[in-house]
Amino acid sequence: MARQEGKKKQSGSRPLLAVIVLALVALLIPANASRADSASPSIVIDATSGTVLSSNRAFDRWYPASLTKLMTVYVTMRALHSGEIQPGSPVTMSQLAAKEPPSKMGFPAGTRLRVDTALQILVVKSANDVAIALAESVAGSVPLFVERMNAEARRLGMADSHFANPNGLHSPDQYSSARDLAVLSQQIFREFPQFSKIFSVPAIRYGKEVDYSYNLLLERFDGADGMKTGFICASGYNMVASATRNGRHLIAVVLGAFSQTDRAVEAARLLLSGFEGRGDTQIDRFTRTAAPVPPTSKRGTICSKTAYETRYDPGAGDAKIDSPLLGQRRTLMAPLEVKIGGVDAPPSEAFLTAALAPKGKVPVPRPRPGSRDVDDQPVTERAILRSTIPLPVRRPAQ
Repeated sequence: MARQEGKKKQSGSRPLLAVIVLALVALLIPANASRADSASPSIVIDATSGTVLSSNRAFDRWYPASLTKLMTVYVTMRALHSGEIQPGSPVTMSQLAAKEPPSKMGFPAGTRLRVDTALQILVVKSANDVAIALAESVAGSVPLFVERMNAEARRLGMADSHFANPNGLHSPDQYSSARDLAVLSQQIFREFPQFSKIFSVPAIRYGKEVDYSYNLLLERFDGADGMKTGFICASGYNMVASATRNGRHLIAVVLGAFSQTDRAVEAARLLLSGFEGRGDTQIDRFTRTAAPVPPTSKRGTICSKTAYETRYDPGAGDAKIDSPLLGQRRTLMAPLEVKIGGVDAPPSEAFLTAALAPKGKVPVPRPRPGSRDVDDQPVTERAILRSTIPLPVRRPAQ
């Protein structure tokens, strides 16, 4: 009886032990994600059904940084779909593009590469110079491309978004929200599933140089399959993360984290929670009901001397993340080789129009002072076509 009683006590202690373990895990997860700032904007949606699984300050306007490039990719994909350009159409590096600050490929002006190559570089390397060159090659100029970006944002119902450039470099007129970025990301997967693989590439190789994606969920988080990261001092560390498990495809947006590792851990935490939950509100019905919250700069906290001294920002390829949510990197795919050249399709008409347009101001002929026409009319009126110009008359036969 004593043994049986002992067994009962032992078996009864197992549920208690399980509760303790779960409590410890629950405490451990926030501890690793604490510097990601749980008050920062975020959202998780089911990419297939469009339901919102969780959200926090999802309508706050935020500087998107390189998450802007998701819209650049989307506008380019729309141009590909319409036949305006082809995968092998040229992306030409202009003087303007070559002058962009890092992150960049550093191609000299005049370099040409394919559109599909430019898209892959844009997603993995997040190259600012390639973003400018792509915009010019698609629309003819950066301003015209930005017009397309804002037109697509309006069409998709991204009410808290406005774009000023295609690469995400800081501008007070460039902002988005966690909700809007989730809408855009879902639309990319829905409308262009054939391009979804470019977001899951963990690294690219150009010559001897290998550039790893700063999406630290790739090859570390089971089911991770995209999408994009972004950082400027004003925004903090932003991320859109995509993962698929057991047939469910989720998208998480994290804005304003303290470091690249913090945003990855927070995205993993949100995705794990999302896979356990269900939602009933559709993202297209999940709209702002109050006045918009304008973006504010985080430069003072993100790029302070203290922040630089305390933050762990390793190379994306060898980052060691102290979190139970993300394992050690497992190489699942060799770096994708990218090359310049290989153009085998014509450029866009918009690019040709811009290339053939006169550069600078074209001088307009000015009449000489005091010049008069034969009928004493000002010279400036010569351009007016008259209905009284006589038609030539055939001479009579002689």
